[in-house]
Order: sequence, then structure tokens, then C-alpha cells
Amino acid sequence: MRTVVCLTAGVLLLAGLAAAADLTGAWKGQFDFNGNAVPLTFDLKANGEALTGSVTGLPAGVAEIKDGKIQGANISFSVMSEYQGDPIKLVYKGQVDGDQIHFNMGLEDGTWGVDFVAKRGS
Repeated sequence: MRTVVCLTAGVLLLAGLAAAADLTGAWKGQFDFNGNAVPLTFDLKANGEALTGSVTGLPAGVAEIKDGKIQGANISFSVMSEYQGDPIKLVYKGQVDGDQIHFNMGLEDGTWGVDFVAKRGS
């Protein structure tokens, strides 16, 4: 019984690491803001349960990913950007589904948010 439990835990650990490794690379998506399409590019780097990289396409230019986490198929991170000259913190929560990430991006205080999909290298 102990062997089965250890083997199962090992397989689950390897599957989690493989899923994390799949995130590394360029992902592209867009969201609608006041009737305008805003394209974003995500340069993601997965290392175990840590996620780093950058987001390009926001008003502040290239934004560094902070507090990036990978938990199975779920990811989360934040970036600093600006709106009308004021700094804002955007929080991203996503679910990986093959070559797509279903994102919810919004303000830290929850007063605004939007859903969109990013695709690998498209």
C-alpha cells in the first residue's frame, strides 16, 4: 500500500511540474476596453510553482510580473501599470487549458475586471 501511495504522489508531482514547464514562452491575447481592442503579449517563465516574466501592451509599456504562482492548472500574478497618469495594480488569475489561458484581469480592489483568452505564440 505504501508503494502505491508513493508512486501516485510521484506521478502527480511530475504531472504538476510538466504542466508548469508548458507555460514558458510567449502567449498573446486581447481584451476590450471602452470599445477598443487592447492586445497583450505575455512572456512567461515557469520554474516549479513560481511564475515570472513580463506583460507587454499596457499603457506603462513592459510590466514585470510580480507574485507569480502556479497551482496545478491555475496561475496568478500581478503587474503595475497606469491609468490616466496614476499607478494601478492589475491582478491576473488564469486557468491553463492546453495552448490557452483563460484570464480574469482586474484592479486590485475589484472595482473593474475583464475576462479574455491568451493563446500560445499566436
